[in-house]
Amino acid sequence: MKIAAYCRVSTEKEEQLDSLAHQKEFFLEYARKNGHELFHLYADEGISGTSLKKRTEFQRLMNDAQKGLFELVVVKDISRVARNTVDFLQSIRKLKTMGVNMIFITANMTSLGDSEFILTIFGAMAQEESSSLSKRVKWGKKINAKKGRVPQRIYGYDRIDNYTLQINQEEAGVVKRIFDLYLKGGLGCRGISLALNADGAKTKFGCEWDPRGVRRILQNPIYCGHYVNNKYEIEDYLTGRQVRLPEREHFHHDRPEWAIIPEEDFRRAQLQMEERRKRYQTHEGPFTGTRYSTRHVFSTLIRCEHCGRAFTRKTYTYVKTRVYWLCSTNSQFTAKQCGNLVKLEEEELLAHIRDYFSSLIQEKDVFVRQVLAEVKKQCARQENAFDAEAMEVKRKKLIARRRRYQEMYANDVMTMAELKGKTAAVEEELETLDFTLKQYKQSQTAQQKNEDAIDRCIREIERFLSLETVTNLDMRRMIDRISVNMDGTVRIILKKLEDGPPL
Repeated sequence: MKIAAYCRVSTEKEEQLDSLAHQKEFFLEYARKNGHELFHLYADEGISGTSLKKRTEFQRLMNDAQKGLFELVVVKDISRVARNTVDFLQSIRKLKTMGVNMIFITANMTSLGDSEFILTIFGAMAQEESSSLSKRVKWGKKINAKKGRVPQRIYGYDRIDNYTLQINQEEAGVVKRIFDLYLKGGLGCRGISLALNADGAKTKFGCEWDPRGVRRILQNPIYCGHYVNNKYEIEDYLTGRQVRLPEREHFHHDRPEWAIIPEEDFRRAQLQMEERRKRYQTHEGPFTGTRYSTRHVFSTLIRCEHCGRAFTRKTYTYVKTRVYWLCSTNSQFTAKQCGNLVKLEEEELLAHIRDYFSSLIQEKDVFVRQVLAEVKKQCARQENAFDAEAMEVKRKKLIARRRRYQEMYANDVMTMAELKGKTAAVEEELETLDFTLKQYKQSQTAQQKNEDAIDRCIREIERFLSLETVTNLDMRRMIDRISVNMDGTVRIILKKLEDGPPL
């Protein structure tokens, strides 16, 4: 009789593969002793028994059975076929329709000769064993996570043992560059991935970078010396579906020796990411916002004053290629959603911006006076709102009142509960007052740096005018946004300035 044998091991560990070799020897000996002809031995290596989807050798066995290439399948144990009862029974039934028997040597059972009920019981026992194993593994992983177990691979580090990482200097240089391009260069995740690929940098797996991989680097606090694990777990051991755990179940481990970037840089990256998300993603009306992009020179910089969305880039080629920008809402939904029909020619807009910056440089003294006058106006408004002397007097009174309550408690004039109630109100007022005073002092300090900031701005304008080719990043160093009205008015709003004059 022509027989086929099937065996499976669930991991690729050396000892398990050695077990697989023993299984192969076992089936060869079984066929010889029973006078069978072994047609083929199907073996899946490093595959879980909870699903048949990725078991290519088992699928091949079923296809060969359909062709009638053998009459019997020999398996050492039911759990080797499947630890999923449904998959197990479906496979047995399919083989039965082909007239192919399956023998389970350890249990001394056959799929054709024994009742399906018994087979179901054994299949369910195999599934329950897998469930128990999954629970033990999950529990073990949680214990190890609590101790600070590190993953097998993480970019920027070499794994020394289960709980120790060592900084990989070459990869650490790439990590630093990612944060530098994001914080100082103004690039988004897509732009950073393109820059890394252009330089030939590879991921831990030797692949090219993509925006998702860059974002994972930017969001992982391990790079500033704070390791967080136990963030995911397998929800269903049969499907292998992974779910993210709530933050309260995460384990935090301070590892300052693993820091590649300063903590302040990581914090700034998170704030900038959140700011970009809020700025470029709105959910008002039927629209979703524009994602942050640096792909083209004016990407996400030109904004419609009416619908708030960014202008989109269009090209048209007849005799020569024409590049222009128009409101993305109007382009997508026509005038029903936004009536801004203004089209900005890219070359003309660039020329206008150069002329605008040139005029600022030519009338440098006038520009500086205007900016300083605007700053003084803002500071004057703040000074009117903040009466620092009165606030300091109020602060002293609150501290004296708190001390008086404490003395009253010490002299048994009031109870502890009354003291807590009285002092809580005082502490709240003090906290608000201290915060207001701190803001005022910061604004006073900022005034002293205004002239330096204007000098830097002028140097940036001079640098911009010296460039032959302008990129989106060059624009962002100078411009906060370009606002366009439906009457054709275009305004340049410079960085850190509330308003800008029309072109």
